[in-house]
Amino acid sequence: MQEMVPTPAAGFAGTARSLPGLLPRPGWQQAALRRLALPAADAAAAVAALAAVPPQAGAWDWRAALLLPACFGAVHLWLGLYDTAGRASPERLRLRVIGALLATGLAVALLAPGGGPGAAAALLLAGLLAAPLGLLAELLLRPLLIRASAWGARAILLGQGPATAGLAERLLRQPELGLRPIGFAAGTPGEPPMPVPYLGTVAEAARRLDGHPVVGIAVMPECPGLEFAGLPFRRVIALPAGPGLPALRVRPRSLGGELGLEVAGPAAEGPHRRIKRGLELCVAVPALLLALPVIGLLVLAIRLISPGPALYVQPRVGYRGRPVRILKLRTMHRDAEALLADLLARDPAARAEWDRHMKLARDPRVLPWIGEAMRRSSLDELPQLWNVVCGDLSLIGPRPFPAYHVSRFSAEFQELRASVKPGLTGLWQVSERSDADLTRQEAIDRFYIRNWSLWLDLYILLKTVPAVLAARGAR
Repeated sequence: MQEMVPTPAAGFAGTARSLPGLLPRPGWQQAALRRLALPAADAAAAVAALAAVPPQAGAWDWRAALLLPACFGAVHLWLGLYDTAGRASPERLRLRVIGALLATGLAVALLAPGGGPGAAAALLLAGLLAAPLGLLAELLLRPLLIRASAWGARAILLGQGPATAGLAERLLRQPELGLRPIGFAAGTPGEPPMPVPYLGTVAEAARRLDGHPVVGIAVMPECPGLEFAGLPFRRVIALPAGPGLPALRVRPRSLGGELGLEVAGPAAEGPHRRIKRGLELCVAVPALLLALPVIGLLVLAIRLISPGPALYVQPRVGYRGRPVRILKLRTMHRDAEALLADLLARDPAARAEWDRHMKLARDPRVLPWIGEAMRRSSLDELPQLWNVVCGDLSLIGPRPFPAYHVSRFSAEFQELRASVKPGLTGLWQVSERSDADLTRQEAIDRFYIRNWSLWLDLYILLKTVPAVLAARGAR
């Protein structure tokens, strides 16, 4: 999920004099990129989709070439898709799908009276094709806009403490969120050291900004008594207390003048879970049929390199802590456990790597050539499509780990993890894969479980193919 990882200015917790008196304004090139890049990409996607669909009736094409891009631009502007500050990727995906349906319906309604049913059908097809083309264009543009500082907005953190420092590090690590922290405002620099510079009090920071547009992010537990009505920022985001709150499935509610956050409980997820099961069967059954010839070829290749069974069953921790029997293609030597024990006993560096990741970058158990290729491409997990069809796994969910791996987590997290069905692919695989240590694995899985939705699953499914092809972090 991270296109780039900028280097934080670690330990830069100086005084207000650590920055110039005035922050430089973005150049006109940045402003133009920020305002025009995404609308232009959407217009180009709509025109390309129209070009791919032959006209069905009359001279509708020139009107559609103007109407469809205009409808996409207007609807996306109304939905806020051209505001790139503070919207997570799954939320942007949800809005793009909704926007494509609305924009296409609007274009068909406006064109239908003069274009006829053939033109309307062609326009409908073009609109549905423009949606994935626009999404692809955004994904390709986003890293370029981030490098040009034309994605999102600059932000000042209001508060001082561990939660504020952690938020600054997350925003620096995930620039796709579109909030670039340039400093923090508090009564004193305080402790712990922050990865962004100190800008003084809120009033001092506002004076130094001199009207420059920034987003103020108030970390509520660490800025008590803050009066939002007097803050000198055009936009303010409040980060409430409570690490257990989901980030994607909340709605604000007014409770007698106080802010309440409505969170959907597990009972409300029942219908969505049933929809998820139906959709994953629609994907897993055809995928398994297409994968059978590939599995057969891989079985032959394994048998040529290493005698013995090419398929094996491994027990993993499943839903509600019950053991599930996971099918895998064998990527290791038959005496893999003895090889691992010998390496860990004589190599302290390998032992430390194993304790941190429960995996090894150079694993002596892996079969030469075929084993490494299957693990890097995740082809060894193709037989698990059968586990999805049988209901042992979901298509998307936390990865099913062996018991020795799960036992390294806290008892509280083990209980949370067991509350959902494990998956063939998941957020961990499409973000950091084996690069994540146990702490990051827990953080990623917590986020997924707390924020689960069909939209988040769709986002992960779309990210799985490029993650597998890139093979980043695969071991």
